[in-house]
Amino acid sequence: MTTHGRDRRDQAGGSERAEGGGTVERGETVEGGAARARTHLSGAGLRARGWTAAMVRRLLGEPDLLRPNPYVRAAPQIRLYRVERVEAAERGAEFRAVSAALGRRSTAARRAVRRRRRKLLARIAARSLLSGDPGHGAAEEPDT
Repeated sequence: MTTHGRDRRDQAGGSERAEGGGTVERGETVEGGAARARTHLSGAGLRARGWTAAMVRRLLGEPDLLRPNPYVRAAPQIRLYRVERVEAAERGAEFRAVSAALGRRSTAARRAVRRRRRKLLARIAARSLLSGDPGHGAAEEPDT
């Protein structure tokens, strides 16, 4: 069940050993019949938890561990952050404030996109009516 000397589970799950033997990347590793929780999170793991690159730089700073990219040797090293440090930052007031602001910006951006779409569809419909082409004036915004 190996491919080029690597276990398929490692390829699909992307797990990697950190110092001390804990799982670094995705999933959990079963060793000796006991599940071991992950010890570090990558940038992708942080994004899945709602972090942005700016939040990582601002709240976490430098990574706790750098590992070679297992997929592309020439790629930059993978930045790994200790789970305890990430969770402590997530409990902090600054993280909550930044997350709330991010949510407000996302909501405002979605509203702006919907408003621009409605205006564009109205302009298209008005132009079609002016040109006398009844086939193209039927563009309507789908219900969302």
